[in-house]
Amino acid sequence: MKNSYQELADLLDQIPNGYPKTKSGIELKILAKLFTEEEARLATSLSLIPQSISEIAIKTSSDEALVKSGLITMVKKGLIELRREEGKGLVFFLMPFVVGFYERQNAKIDKEFAQFFEEYYHEAFHHVMMVDPSVHRVIPVEKTIPVNIDVMPYEKASTYLNEANSWGVLNCICRVQKKLIGQGCDHPIENCLVFSSKVGAFDRTDDIRSLTKEEALQILDEADKAGLVHSTNNAQHDVTYICNCCTCACGVLRGITEHGSLSAIARSDFYAVVDPDLCNGCEVCIDRCQFNALSMEDGISKVNTTFCFGCGLCVTTCSSGALSLVQKDADNLKIPPISEKDWREKRTAARLNL
Repeated sequence: MKNSYQELADLLDQIPNGYPKTKSGIELKILAKLFTEEEARLATSLSLIPQSISEIAIKTSSDEALVKSGLITMVKKGLIELRREEGKGLVFFLMPFVVGFYERQNAKIDKEFAQFFEEYYHEAFHHVMMVDPSVHRVIPVEKTIPVNIDVMPYEKASTYLNEANSWGVLNCICRVQKKLIGQGCDHPIENCLVFSSKVGAFDRTDDIRSLTKEEALQILDEADKAGLVHSTNNAQHDVTYICNCCTCACGVLRGITEHGSLSAIARSDFYAVVDPDLCNGCEVCIDRCQFNALSMEDGISKVNTTFCFGCGLCVTTCSSGALSLVQKDADNLKIPPISEKDWREKRTAARLNL
């Protein structure tokens, strides 16, 4: 018979994000690190569809008070999701591993958990991160977008920050994880932005520092200066965070540099071009590019569009103005899914066809 951790692992692998099985069983060690056996059993009664306490109690043939206590404990541990719905009260639903309850362990991650993740990433998890549509997409540095063209709102980080009523920042769990296993980089850590339509959403959180909108915009500017790629979930709407990523640590971008998958992250609507008459051969752009898309040829910078993801990092430090972003033509645009629901449907279909 399957134990509760195996049942939960199987359930997590059925949702679009995925939680693939390994020969070593490291994925079960991760769950045992985070969930008690009773919590794992209770979690297997959940799904991505929100359920009330009474519905879960009936489903599990359990006492409502005990079910409520167990669910609330898991919410506090960042393992499942909670919201309030009119007519039903509190409702609970399953959270994926990534992006999901892994990131919620930001304040609790230790060296053992960091090592578990590293082993799991290389043994199996990087495969599921390569399924199209990707988990994340690149957002270009906004000031590098040409001013004389119509730009889709989803290509501008300011679109999401302007629509929000609360803003916050927390440590990048990817860089924290790599540092814990002795593979840290020099990039700044506190620059993962979160935002919400709810006023004061981050005023009482332990691991999220509340910001003003102006401070959130400053975080994005500082990330650009540090050479970090803006990325977020791969949908036009339902966007509540912006990561600032490096190939040194990011579990998404490492799929490109360490496992050779160009579908690990969705590209922006742009690509970089070089004006050879303006390029002074300083090579700063080569050091800046996280994707190794730039090289020198006869003293002039050259862009390999196969590896260009349109982040704009090369443009912001080009002192001669030789580099710029150009919008792709209509035939080459790949529009992100409309919503999280749309993404899940496309992702589920893609995984079924693997």
